[in-house]
Amino acid sequence: MSLGNKLQIDYGLRLSILQNVGEEKAILLDPAYNPIDTISYEAGVYNTYWNLEPRISMRYELTESSSIKASYNRTAQYIQLASNGNSATPFDIWFSSSVQIKPQLADQYSIGYFKNLRDNTIELSAEIYYKNFLNAIDFKDHANLLFNDHLEGELRIGEARSYGLELMAKKSKGRLTGWVSYTYSKAEKKIETINDENWYNAKYDKPHDFSLVASYELSKRIAIASTFVYSSGSAVTFPTGRYDFIGVSVPIYSERNGARLPDYHRLDFSITLQGKKNNKRRMQTEWVLGIYNAYNRKNAFAINFKQDPENRSVNIAEKQSIFSIVPSLTYNAKF
Repeated sequence: MSLGNKLQIDYGLRLSILQNVGEEKAILLDPAYNPIDTISYEAGVYNTYWNLEPRISMRYELTESSSIKASYNRTAQYIQLASNGNSATPFDIWFSSSVQIKPQLADQYSIGYFKNLRDNTIELSAEIYYKNFLNAIDFKDHANLLFNDHLEGELRIGEARSYGLELMAKKSKGRLTGWVSYTYSKAEKKIETINDENWYNAKYDKPHDFSLVASYELSKRIAIASTFVYSSGSAVTFPTGRYDFIGVSVPIYSERNGARLPDYHRLDFSITLQGKKNNKRRMQTEWVLGIYNAYNRKNAFAINFKQDPENRSVNIAEKQSIFSIVPSLTYNAKF
C-alpha cells in the first residue's frame, strides 16, 4: 500500500499450526519437573498449537537515493534447540513442541537507514533491531542427558532477548564487487532455576561479527574471490575452581555461559575459470579452485580441562579444533 509518493507499507498475516499425532506416550511432570505419570494417546491428533503471525514493514523515501525502513513481525517456532555447554563436547538436542513444551514466540522490531551512491553502485545501510522470545528453553544445571528417556524433565523454560546494530557497505557493479559488514549484538536468556534467574549469555551470543567479501574479474572468464570473517568466541561455561572430595577433584563452574572460546577468524580464497561462453550452448560450465582457512587458523571447537599428571594441583586447558587448511576443486554445470 502506497501513501503518497514517499511512504510504502507492506503487511500480512499468517496462521501457523502444529499438531501432535498419536500413537504416543507422554510423560506428565510435576511443578518440579519430576515424572509423575504416563499418558497414552491413541491414533489421531491429541495436541494442537496455533498462532497468528502478523508482520508489517514500512519504507519512507527521504531522497531519490536514501530511505528509512522499519518493520515488525511475530513468528512461532515449533522446534527448539537446547545446548549443554558444560560438557567437553557440545551436546545439542532439538525438541519439537509437545504437551510439555510450548512453541517459542518471538517479536522482532527493526529500523534502519539506507543510502545508495554512484548511481546505485554502492549501497550503505545501518540498522538496529530488538527481538524478545517467550517460552525459550534451556537445560537445567547438571542435566542428565545420556540414556535418559525423560529429557523433557531436564529442561527449564523462560524468556530470551537479542538486540544489536548492523552496518554494511556493498558494491554490486563493476569488475570489483563485494561487501563489508559489521554487527554488534547481544543474545541473553532468563530461565527459571538457572543462574539465580538472572539474565545470562545465550550460547550463540557473539558480540562482534565482521565480514569482508571481495570478488575481482581478471578477465571475462577468470575471477578471483576472497572472504575474511571474524567473530567473538561462543559463550561457554568454564570451571573457575575445584575442591577435593574423597580423593576426587570436583570442578566449580562459573555462571552459565560466563566465559568464551577464543575469537574465531579465517581467510578463504578461490579462483574461478569459466568455460568459453556461447549463447547457442544450453550448458555453461566453470571450474572453481578454493582454499578454506588459508592461514591455517586453529579455531576452537571446544576446550577441555584436566589435571596435570605431573602436578595434580594444576589444571590444564586443551583446545580442540576441527578444520585446518582445506583445499577444494569444484565443477559447476548450469543448463
